[in-house]
Amino acid sequence: MAEQRVNVHIPSHPPVLDSVRLRNIQLPLPAAPDPWHRPGKAQPCTASLKLSYSSAVAAAIADDVSLSLDYGKLYRRLDEDIRNLGKHPENPGHRMISVDGSRRDEMLASDIGQDVRLTAGIVAHCGLGLLDETAAGVRRMSHVHNTQRRSSASAGSQSQALAAVFSSSSTSPIDGVFGQCEVSLHLPKALLRAEEGLKYRSVTVWGYRQANEAVTDDVGESERCPVVLEEEFRIDGIRCYCILGVNSHERVEKQAVIVSLEFKGPGQLPWGSTVVNTYQAMTRAVAERVEATAFQTVEALATFVARIVTVEFGNERVTVRVEKPSALAFVEGSGVEITRSQAFFEGRDA
Repeated sequence: MAEQRVNVHIPSHPPVLDSVRLRNIQLPLPAAPDPWHRPGKAQPCTASLKLSYSSAVAAAIADDVSLSLDYGKLYRRLDEDIRNLGKHPENPGHRMISVDGSRRDEMLASDIGQDVRLTAGIVAHCGLGLLDETAAGVRRMSHVHNTQRRSSASAGSQSQALAAVFSSSSTSPIDGVFGQCEVSLHLPKALLRAEEGLKYRSVTVWGYRQANEAVTDDVGESERCPVVLEEEFRIDGIRCYCILGVNSHERVEKQAVIVSLEFKGPGQLPWGSTVVNTYQAMTRAVAERVEATAFQTVEALATFVARIVTVEFGNERVTVRVEKPSALAFVEGSGVEITRSQAFFEGRDA
């Protein structure tokens, strides 16, 4: 059940939107989903993030690092937050809400390390927090330089450049009103039957509870909250062996089949909790039952998998990709991709 909704306003994208990226950060998680269902086991994790803000124009014009986001500091803080996973007094789920203002109560009761959404929430909060700190520092610098503008003629070239930046309306420095953090996590060993493990992606932005009022730099921290706009789960590389194909030689011996599952939609809604609660058992069921099939078409096998995922495990919608790596000699993989919902199977025979 979701908590009572609050009205949330999300600022529009600024005219100039720039980003800082950290790609493929090695984050050994002290606790994470374990393929053998053992609690409290450390797991490898690769993370990437894209922190978007307005804007890097001033930093480029003044060539001054103090006007930009420090990605070295971002990495160090992120590393520290992950090392202290589960030790924070507040569950990160308390801060995260959906675009319609709801929040998932079930996330608050779960072990932080076992819910990949909470791990991503820690990463996003770290990025947005640094954006806040940087924007506040830039505002202080702007105040100092505006008060010293008259003496800028005798100052050094860098001080003159900063004064010009702060006095120009076309090169406004970074601000913290708009902030967006896209987080991607890859847990390569989270699933026994999926060669590429579990992948998760989320997009989180600053939202404001002042739905009917203008948003300014002076908005209080208590009036702001991280809003999860979208989420995506991927389970790639479920390798199975089954009879599949119309050719006579394909009906004689089982061949390798690679199944991948994708779930995506608006963030922080019930469908995400269903995926988190079912993906381990669901992956095992898909792998075991596919190996007992004998379909002629890849479409039939993909639909069979989609029915298991949606009807039997309660997931609202899934995109299923089925590939045959041995079908064509000079093609790495050939197959189909379908998207099916629970509603699609209503009234249809199994």
